[in-house]
Amino acid sequence: MAPHHAPTLQLAGAGVLLYALAAVSWIVYETQDIADTDERVSFKALYDPRQLLPLQAQTQYDWAFLAAAAVVGALALGRLRAARGALALLAAVLLGLGVRELIGLMASDRYRDMITEIGYGKALLTFRIAGLVLACLLWAAVARTRQAAGGAPAHPAAPPRPPYPAAAGHPADAPPPPAYAPYPTYPPYPSHGPYGAPPHGGGPRPVRPGPVVAGLALLLCGVNGLGWLIYTLTRDEIYFIGLSGGYGQDNDAGEFFRTAFDASHGHPLPYTFYYLAVIVLPLAVGALLLGGHRAARGAGVVLALVLVYLDLRGLVPGFDDGFDPYVNTTVGTWALWTSAATILLGAVAALALLSTRTE
Repeated sequence: MAPHHAPTLQLAGAGVLLYALAAVSWIVYETQDIADTDERVSFKALYDPRQLLPLQAQTQYDWAFLAAAAVVGALALGRLRAARGALALLAAVLLGLGVRELIGLMASDRYRDMITEIGYGKALLTFRIAGLVLACLLWAAVARTRQAAGGAPAHPAAPPRPPYPAAAGHPADAPPPPAYAPYPTYPPYPSHGPYGAPPHGGGPRPVRPGPVVAGLALLLCGVNGLGWLIYTLTRDEIYFIGLSGGYGQDNDAGEFFRTAFDASHGHPLPYTFYYLAVIVLPLAVGALLLGGHRAARGAGVVLALVLVYLDLRGLVPGFDDGFDPYVNTTVGTWALWTSAATILLGAVAALALLSTRTE
């Protein structure tokens, strides 16, 4: 990365880090009294789904991405190139949450009145709008550093050689001799002068196995989640956390997608938005990795670790009480194996990307 682009990346990292720390501080402050007085709610829900998170504590998805934002912000402050893709991923999540909140505010007067009257509503709106603004700034920062990270020359081009003067036996208008001798057929000498050679001799970039493996793994994770979504939405009785109706009560695919994109509909917390995000994002990032986009590597590492956390959290009851409730039914068995597969694929994707040498 060019030195003059480093401050842009560091400012973006500082913004993400401050946003994550401020959000965590606000959540802890809002939920401290509730957690002390109500035994049914606990921050143990961050790793045990049998516990309940306070409403003010948001969701396990929020905590996963806030933790990722804190780490990515610190890496961006350290001017690590891999932070670029991770910043773009976090910007996409913040943008989706902010747009969802704006749609809810514009679609429902009742929701607008409710969110401004409850104790933590104004602070929540502040974080949503601030996240929307931060997302736009992050994408602007990533776009600004793209050229430098995408292979821009580190040194200026060599100035052209002046024309040769006329010499004995050579007319003045004769074309000058070539500045450099043509390359022989055998492999050239490794030194390319003070300005370096274009990457890979100017030819097509070689395929690296790490990003390809990670891209395939993330695509499989996305396909896995998409299959479960289609299965659930095509059942006679549909239930997702966050839908306005109870189990099987007037819920359909339209209800699910409306709740995902409209904050005024269904549960105030964005469960369905995140459920959809952890399907779409692996498919998108996996496709970018297979397409050879280097910026997608940082996004792939963050997303893979988030997927591993979410599926490991879902299996904690099985580790404590046994997996008999899973294997007693066909659907439970499939849920167990697909969760284990997502954990394995996410770990493979993260390790493959972390072991890939940065150019």
